[in-house]
Amino acid sequence: MTDVVAAIIQRDERILICQRPANKARGLLWEFAGGKTEEGETHAEALKRECREELGVEIKVKKLRRTECYRYPDTEVRIFFYEAELAGGEPRAIEHAAIRWIYPSQAQYFDFCPADEPLIKELAERSGAAKKNRKLGKKGEKKATKFLKRSGYKILKRNYVTPFGEVDIVAKRGDVLVFCEVKTRLSDKFGAPSEAVTPSKQKSYTRAAQYFVKDDGVTVRFDVAEISDGELNYIENAFPARYA
Repeated sequence: MTDVVAAIIQRDERILICQRPANKARGLLWEFAGGKTEEGETHAEALKRECREELGVEIKVKKLRRTECYRYPDTEVRIFFYEAELAGGEPRAIEHAAIRWIYPSQAQYFDFCPADEPLIKELAERSGAAKKNRKLGKKGEKKATKFLKRSGYKILKRNYVTPFGEVDIVAKRGDVLVFCEVKTRLSDKFGAPSEAVTPSKQKSYTRAAQYFVKDDGVTVRFDVAEISDGELNYIENAFPARYA
């Protein structure tokens, strides 16, 4: 039996999946990034090496999510699925035919390697809660948009997608261009919603702003609209531009 490690890399409620090359076993089926462990390697070391080789990224390996054994016609594998997050770089399809960021609920539209299917099913079943959270998030974005309009801002974009992530609201008033992250929760039981705007998210917003801005004379500001128990708290200059 061959031990294999795989990374469940998550970002903004989506997971990264990879399509196997056509010339390999189980060609063009989808899987998670990873591969065989080499002699003397820990699982974390193997997973970091594989993601560096396959995707050109550095990752932080977190907890073991699931272990799955499967017998293929040509091999028998034991896969250790670890939750992981990006720690450096943007994923590229270096060794795979393609890569995609998908919501777990979208997994049904992709053909996965049989050994990965139990985990995919588990993630999809749990995405019901994610759907509720997205619905709640849309309500929060609508409330924040109304607030900005009442405050004299012109809404330029909503759910603006860039190569570096999605910006909830892009607005402008005078010569100030605002990139607003909206965080919505039912209560403050698990902390203020704005606390979820991590340094990684701040960096993504900074890069998205650089992607959007064409006029050097524009002042850029990063705001957070936090909504808890239906109440809006709008925070101007919530965080500075973060380039590293």
